[in-house]
Amino acid sequence: MFTTDALVLSHTNYRDYDRMLTLYSPTLGRLDAVAQGCQRPKSPLMNATERFCAGEFSLVEARGRLTLRDCRIKESFYPLRQDVDRLTAGAYLLHLLLQCAQPEEANRPLFLTSLKALAYFAYGGLPLSMAVMGYELHYLALTGQAPRMDACCVCGRPFVQQPGLFSVHLGGVLCPGCGVGEPLSHGARRILMRVPMTPFTALEKLPGHPDWPEAARHARSFVAYRLDSPPRLWPGIEEGSRLG
Repeated sequence: MFTTDALVLSHTNYRDYDRMLTLYSPTLGRLDAVAQGCQRPKSPLMNATERFCAGEFSLVEARGRLTLRDCRIKESFYPLRQDVDRLTAGAYLLHLLLQCAQPEEANRPLFLTSLKALAYFAYGGLPLSMAVMGYELHYLALTGQAPRMDACCVCGRPFVQQPGLFSVHLGGVLCPGCGVGEPLSHGARRILMRVPMTPFTALEKLPGHPDWPEAARHARSFVAYRLDSPPRLWPGIEEGSRLG
């Protein structure tokens, strides 16, 4: 038996009372396990097998299969289940983790950032679309997929204060004469460059910044281009809206 911190990414009902779980561990990466009898009315594992549950999971391996034995729940992010926009944002985060999680691939910074983001989605006072943008940018950086924002992806010329173009295909910012892309303001470029290099809490400085909606649109387009499969629902980029 071994114990690890983990986050429940997904579950699938299995047989009459069992569930197949996909967990994300900061030290062990993706873990697929069965929770036997967890759907029985008095099972102590019932709440531990719900999506968004974060805690200390005890598992045992036998014949190449992991079985959940116990869980000390630390956080369930319950408010996510009470609001459709918050739930969409949380489900999107889990989808991103499912896209990158691999067995035995540790990534503690991504795990901790994901928990912080879920806390912002559930309890925070920031605009939800801003918090989602912050997570997208940190996710890209922590999985080695961040767009290049300090210099042109083609000619290598550093950007200082000038506007440019943004290309998801070429991987970041371009000089106006170096290719085709979407217009990118200096302010939005700085947001795209600096947010992944600062603590997630630095997002609290962005409300009122005129360029963050533009940065959010570019971040979303970059994530969408990188994903192998899209989520069922995209969180809204503009506050109060959702994309289906």
